[in-house]
Amino acid sequence: MGNFDTLSAVKTIDHFEQNRPVHLALRDVYYERATKLLANPKHMTMQALQARDYEEILFILRAARAHGEFAVRDNGKYEKDGQFCKFINMLAGNVKAVLSMLNLKHSVEAKDGFFFSFLEVNHASVSIQAEEYERRARDIVRCMLNTLELASAAFGELRQANLDAFTDAEQERYDKAMTHCNGLIQQQPELPKYEKRTGLFA
Repeated sequence: MGNFDTLSAVKTIDHFEQNRPVHLALRDVYYERATKLLANPKHMTMQALQARDYEEILFILRAARAHGEFAVRDNGKYEKDGQFCKFINMLAGNVKAVLSMLNLKHSVEAKDGFFFSFLEVNHASVSIQAEEYERRARDIVRCMLNTLELASAAFGELRQANLDAFTDAEQERYDKAMTHCNGLIQQQPELPKYEKRTGLFA
């Protein structure tokens, strides 16, 4: 009888609820890392935007989104967390738009590219087109920063609501996962880069 009770206890473990604090911790760490990189003042200076910066941010946002999705079920219980996943996905879409503009700028500027040979345009025309793509990229970045400022309070409230709902054991799992992930970031500030697929709009 004792063995049967033990097996029953094992079977009733809810692995989703058990792992949820860990996924929330990783979601929060990656989201904060991405927003910190986006808020770097260099993105709003007159120096050219660097695609590699936004490739890294996209990689991190995708990690945040994945862990956020692992922490949500489709039964509506964690509606706010589900909405936050959609918000992260929207940010990732904006970053991809920035990358598209920067890739277009690079393609236009390439002296051995199609823009010169096919359109038979001069350098002045190319410069104007390249500047336009850069301007559009900056507009998207500016929009993202404004959106992140608006989202700051909402994210803080969501995070606190999750912390308040944790049991002591869940809080411990959350804290351990966050400490471990933050430690890895400090040891290796540059996380693995997002590998851009071949093709102009990949």
